[in-house]
Amino acid sequence: MDIRLGEKKDYLQLAELKWLHMEDDDITYNEDNLKGINKEKFISDFISFLEGDNNYKIFVAEEDDVIISAMYLCIIPKLPKANRNSESIAYLTSVYTRKDYRNKNVGTKLITYIKEYACDKKCELLFVWPSEKSVKWYCRNGFSSKNEILECVLREE
Repeated sequence: MDIRLGEKKDYLQLAELKWLHMEDDDITYNEDNLKGINKEKFISDFISFLEGDNNYKIFVAEEDDVIISAMYLCIIPKLPKANRNSESIAYLTSVYTRKDYRNKNVGTKLITYIKEYACDKKCELLFVWPSEKSVKWYCRNGFSSKNEILECVLREE
């Protein structure tokens, strides 16, 4: 298994993996992510997003040229402050591993790689909005809920 940054050659696989992710969420959480959505159009739109000027770093685990897990990281710069050792915070999103590779440490190896990458980029912290089902996995991988984050909903999804 190789762990690396995603590349342009991966975009189609990443779009298809995102589609699988939403299918799983529809089944697992009784969501309606794909109701009335055309798969080909979604794939095209997702690839266009990846090709555009976005702020995400894509991390993948790959086996035999197949992406088996992907995670997206957005590094958010902090304003300079005297005596500060960190320069940013990071948001982790769209964490997904193919079903056949779950519970085989694929996600743990990938998130470990991401945490090292974020440390190298002088990130203060890494945050995520996990599903109920994934909270224990995140806790096993060093996450906690000790900080309170307040939110202001600007638009309903």
